[in-house]
Amino acid sequence: MEVSAGLTDVFFHRMPMGIAIFDTSLRLQRFNPTWESYVEGFAPDLDTVVPGLTLDVLLPEGKGVLWPYLQRALAGETAVEDTLRLTTQDAIFYWNAAFTPVMANGAVNGVLLVVTDVTRQVLTQQLLERHVADRTRKLSALYEVMAIASEPVGLEQILQQSLAKVLTAVRAQAGMIQLLNPSGTHLHLAVQQGLPTAVTQALATISSHDPFFAPLLQEGLPLVLRGLATAPHALPALRQSDLYAYAGVQMYVKSGPVGILSAFRLRQRPFSKEDIALLDSVADQIGAAVENARLRKENERLLVLEERNRLARELHDAITQSLYSLTLFAEANRRFALEGNLSRSAEYATLLGDTARQALREMRLLVHNLRPSILEQVGLVRAIQQRLDAVERRAGIHATFQVHGELSLPAHIEEAIFHISQEALNNALKHASATEVHVSLLLQDDLVQLVIHDNGCGFEPEKQQDSGGLGLVSMRERVALLNGTLHITSSKEKGTTLTLTLQPGKETAGRE
Repeated sequence: MEVSAGLTDVFFHRMPMGIAIFDTSLRLQRFNPTWESYVEGFAPDLDTVVPGLTLDVLLPEGKGVLWPYLQRALAGETAVEDTLRLTTQDAIFYWNAAFTPVMANGAVNGVLLVVTDVTRQVLTQQLLERHVADRTRKLSALYEVMAIASEPVGLEQILQQSLAKVLTAVRAQAGMIQLLNPSGTHLHLAVQQGLPTAVTQALATISSHDPFFAPLLQEGLPLVLRGLATAPHALPALRQSDLYAYAGVQMYVKSGPVGILSAFRLRQRPFSKEDIALLDSVADQIGAAVENARLRKENERLLVLEERNRLARELHDAITQSLYSLTLFAEANRRFALEGNLSRSAEYATLLGDTARQALREMRLLVHNLRPSILEQVGLVRAIQQRLDAVERRAGIHATFQVHGELSLPAHIEEAIFHISQEALNNALKHASATEVHVSLLLQDDLVQLVIHDNGCGFEPEKQQDSGGLGLVSMRERVALLNGTLHITSSKEKGTTLTLTLQPGKETAGRE
């Protein structure tokens, strides 16, 4: 079947893509209306597109992009390329293009160029990719802030690192975190990044009723400004700075607001809804970190108070009673000496010496307990050795310490072993009236065994366990947490032996 030239023209002109035919000199020979609409924006000085115009005139800034493919077509090769990027003075275009040689009598006498404008599709895809990248960046920032907030570091370090992460995520050049004082009357600048000196000085401490920040604290709604220069309630230091766009959100916990998280930009680019959503989420995490830090501080204060009360009780129960006994024995000794009853005087002199030595033992124990923990400084073995040297040996108790093997232990296991050893040694010193103490520590492969034996008066473990005395409950609880075993053998006048056995690998698996 033959196709008429008229029908070919109909297809040529009605095809949805742009079609143009150039000769070997790249002069336009023929084109359809779609092609004409494509190139209208490339040559603003060109009134109409007519045959005979060169590619330089039609696409003054695009020839360089198309030239490599045109060369291939003029050499007899078909070339296809997607998303070719062409630019004009004020716009960017993307084409899917095919360059096909036009043959006549076995020779190339031109190029057929077929293009489809895919600018809208490409820009939509780029916008989608930017949105995905932006969302990924912000979710990553939120995750990182959550991780930072859970780290066992100081509050200032948590705030500084969190602020840096969130400013990067929302593309802000400056920011700050202000914290409310406990009474809620003032905001203190806790950390900042990129703020001018005048601003940091003005915001170092500011009333929580300041008209710029008060709505954030009282209403809890984000504050978003396109420009600080015209903000009516902003401090002069803020209005006169280079800071431009502003976004602030309240940091809130169950007990109420704890501060404000603020971000600034140095250019006229307002914060988006997504930016505010991220700031709001991060503010919750930072607020939780602030609350946890305050709770830890309060807990430390209560622990210090509890320790003071414990020491006061021990001083009253042990040292004070011993000193009172000394006064009674001394008075009795003086009276018998005046009466000439030297045998009774000598008896009370002996009691004086024994009581004084016991009081000295108890005082040395208290002083040792008041010292900072040496476990982290010198390790488990040397910590036990220093305890024996500082307390038992100076109290006149014959103390030996044997260590077999070497094994690196996690910090929490060393702490538990050291605590149990101290508790056992305290019992031998304070309650058992022991004159000898032998400590053995086995560190081998996946086994840890601590044995402490004294030659004291002994006790009945069953009765003490029921009454919770001698710290047995505390020791057993620590051992249970480590999935270990604690065995105590004792009897009246035959001393006491404590055996602690741990398998660190088993304990780790249990913890997981």
